Order: sequence, then structure tokens, then C-alpha cells
Amino acid sequence: MNISRLSSLAVVALTLCSCTPTVEKAKGTSRGCQSARFVQTTIPDRAPSGRALEDDPAFNAAVRHAITREFDANGVPVTGGSADLIIAYMLLRQNSVATTMNSDYFGNGRDPRAILEEAHTRGVLKNKRPDDFLRGAIVIDVLDARTNRLVFRNYAVRPVTEGVDAATRQSRLNATVSQALAPFFKQGKR
Repeated sequence: MNISRLSSLAVVALTLCSCTPTVEKAKGTSRGCQSARFVQTTIPDRAPSGRALEDDPAFNAAVRHAITREFDANGVPVTGGSADLIIAYMLLRQNSVATTMNSDYFGNGRDPRAILEEAHTRGVLKNKRPDDFLRGAIVIDVLDARTNRLVFRNYAVRPVTEGVDAATRQSRLNATVSQALAPFFKQGKR
């Protein structure tokens, strides 16, 4: 799923995260954190399970690169071993009739289905726009590695634009991830 797709769905996801009692919210900061790692999964490298870009291992590598870039730039290096924080993310895609997700890199215990259902309700069922649309979102969770408690959750949404080159896609992805994580790092500055 490209950045444009992510942007629009992120708005849906953010709205969902902030307005529903079934979706947990957290707005902690990076203050005092020295390192982070991605949630551990057993997702094998594989061919895309469908036509959707969000299922593509290369696209998910680009997502991880964008997240790592943002953490590193803000003084919280992403490591492969033990760390203060755990990073998890899920991707959503939405059009005028359906909302889908890839929660392969979201881990367990935080109910991605509730996020999907809320995004669908707000973005599709309550949509008043007469035009078709295609958008994508990234939802990023940051957890305390000691307690496994959610420290921060945010998202970013973009319209989906297909057929862009890899450099443009990575640039848009970097901007989307930066938007989603900005409050986590801005408030955590010493």
C-alpha cells in the first residue's frame, strides 16, 4: 500500500482511535527511552498473498525502513535485541465499500480487529462522499518492553496512488511515518 493510501486510512484510524471506547488510546512519549525493536513475528518472507501492496514483503521492508529512520533520527536507535520499546504497526486499505488490514507486524493482545471495524464504520458506513476513493493508513503502536503496555498509538492516512517509482514511494512513506510518530518524539524531547 503506498503512502497515498496510508494517508487517508490513517485519518480514519486516528478518528477511530480517539473516539471509540473499544479502541485503546495512548499518547506517551519517547522521554527516557534509549532503544527500540520491532515486535517479533514469525511471518516468513513470502510472495504477496494478494494483489495489495500492503501484503508485499518489499513494501513492508520499506515501512520498517521508514520507522527505523524516524526512531534513529530522534535518538532512539532500533536494535535487533533487547530494547526499552517495542514497535508494532498495521496497514489498512479502504475504498468506498470495504476496509482491509494487514496486521502481520502488529503483534498480539491489542485487538487490531476493533481498529479495522472502527475504521470501516467511520470511513465507509458513515461516509457522505458521493465519489469513489482509495486510501491507506498506517497505525503505529509503541509498547514498553518491560511491561508490554501500550505507550503510544497514532496513525497517518493518505490517498493511494499506484504506479509510482520506488524512490517516490519511500519518500511518501517516510513522510507518512514521520507524521504518525511526530507527537511521540516532539513531546519526548528533553
